Amino acid sequence: MMNDELRTGTARPLLFYLAVISITVLAACSTQGPPQLKYHPIEVKNGGSVSGNVRFSGSRPEAAPIIIEKDRDVCGALHTNPAAPGNGDGIRGAIVYLDTITAGKPFDLPLSSTLDQKGCEFIPHVQVVKAGAVITVSNSDKVLHNAHFWLDIKTNTNIAQSEGSPPQQVPLNLPGLYTVKCDIHPWMRAFVMAAEHPYFAVTDSNGHYSLTNIPPGKYTVKVWRDSWTIDQLKDATQREYDWRSDYRDQAPIEIEGSRMDTVNFFLH
Repeated sequence: MMNDELRTGTARPLLFYLAVISITVLAACSTQGPPQLKYHPIEVKNGGSVSGNVRFSGSRPEAAPIIIEKDRDVCGALHTNPAAPGNGDGIRGAIVYLDTITAGKPFDLPLSSTLDQKGCEFIPHVQVVKAGAVITVSNSDKVLHNAHFWLDIKTNTNIAQSEGSPPQQVPLNLPGLYTVKCDIHPWMRAFVMAAEHPYFAVTDSNGHYSLTNIPPGKYTVKVWRDSWTIDQLKDATQREYDWRSDYRDQAPIEIEGSRMDTVNFFLH
């Protein structure tokens, strides 16, 4: 149904369809309370830290601009790839975290954040919040958008926002990595990690990260990054946007009291 409406450009039925989804899914989410996290804040004595960089393995690849064929009066004809890497050989926007830690420093991740649809792009592209956080979703564009939140392969929330519509709040009560898509403008994607513990970081424009005040012990450091390589395929009716697989890697580490360790990752 949605694909037919997208091809024919019937905006009003599409808006109604998405509004029904929004009401139904948001109502379902609102009945689900905040998560009962397995993580427990404690006083960390002689905590250690780990920092490093996420870089390219080999030469720096190009992130080709995205070709746009819908709502060009608002979105333009070409769009900078929001997943483009950072400066030099550093990779920005990678999420680095400790796996399966159950006790440590108090949470310093936000319980509320924002996601704007502006310039036919989700802003920010990648962010980390505490599981149970509320995301305020806005539409700053003069065109209809929808923010479709996926957790793994299941829809969590799907809201439609026309031009000038008020912001809507989306609770992320289940921990995990949410992918946000606009079904109307299928090149638009964002990622929100709802974290079960505070040992998460997003790499800066130079690919650097830091995790601090970690209780001594053995851990696994993991990294996730969405791919910046996209295959743009044109069929008889519309363009399709097919991203390559996400990047994932991990490394073991033993944290000792008050020691600073380094773990670097190389993606290719």
